[in-house]
Amino acid sequence: PCTRSSTPSANPRASKLQTIFKRDSPLIPVTLTLDQVMEYESAFRMYDINGDGVISVLEFKTLLHTVGLKPSDEEVMEMIESVDIDDNGVLSLCEFIRLMSNKHKPFVTPKAQFEAVFRAFDSDGNGQLSREEFKKSLFSVGQRCSEDEFENLMGELDRNMDGRISKKEFLSVFLTQVANRASSSA
Repeated sequence: PCTRSSTPSANPRASKLQTIFKRDSPLIPVTLTLDQVMEYESAFRMYDINGDGVISVLEFKTLLHTVGLKPSDEEVMEMIESVDIDDNGVLSLCEFIRLMSNKHKPFVTPKAQFEAVFRAFDSDGNGQLSREEFKKSLFSVGQRCSEDEFENLMGELDRNMDGRISKKEFLSVFLTQVANRASSSA
């Protein structure tokens, strides 16, 4: 695997990733830790909008646009082709990790990931998520929850209890969770 560790993981997701990377380890930089690989895998799932297991040119271009980059179609294709080992014109998980871990690390920092999610959820672009916007966005990415679960999630995110989730509230909650995970694994 990426960490070149033979220790089995108790985390099922990590075990699955270790299996994938045993098979595809020549494609993955040796310097990555399993935690880094798991972060890249989370970003991959987020940007694999249709859930087909690959990131298409359009999905990758969307990723770049959500982090404020506006590359030409030719530049996007060059980036994909630089790691597209099987020449199928899309990014597999391993190819995505290779691309992101090379020269494009800033694209998938946790803050950039959550800012991109917020922008994608903020359909009217007003910098706040209404209850309806948030519920619709969760549904669109396959997150089904009961009304009680939704209310609990809104309560956790809507810190000032105004019925809307600001970008600051959204980032605060998720970046705190990332920091807590990082400190608990250290």
